[in-house]
Amino acid sequence: MKPYIELKGASGAVYRYKLAEDADPRTTIAGNFVYLDAAGAVLLAGETNNLIGAVSRWGEAQSRHSAASLYTRLNVSGASRSEEYADLIAALDPVMNREA
Repeated sequence: MKPYIELKGASGAVYRYKLAEDADPRTTIAGNFVYLDAAGAVLLAGETNNLIGAVSRWGEAQSRHSAASLYTRLNVSGASRSEEYADLIAALDPVMNREA
């Protein structure tokens, strides 16, 4: 798995995410996150006020969609997090976001 990935939103903006080793964000800072499968497809995109919460659907992602990695992006501004989340959902249409 790559230590960093870049995801392009529908707006054309590019967002850089860092691998959370062992699917553990190891921080309580606010941010955005994504789950990827082994091929690099985004399964879920999310935003949270505490990145520890990024693992809330990790078990489901592994069992139902073969999730292989969790990536995070620190983003303290609530407005920025929401805009980034919406931008990525529009571009990537992750399967788990459709199921929610």
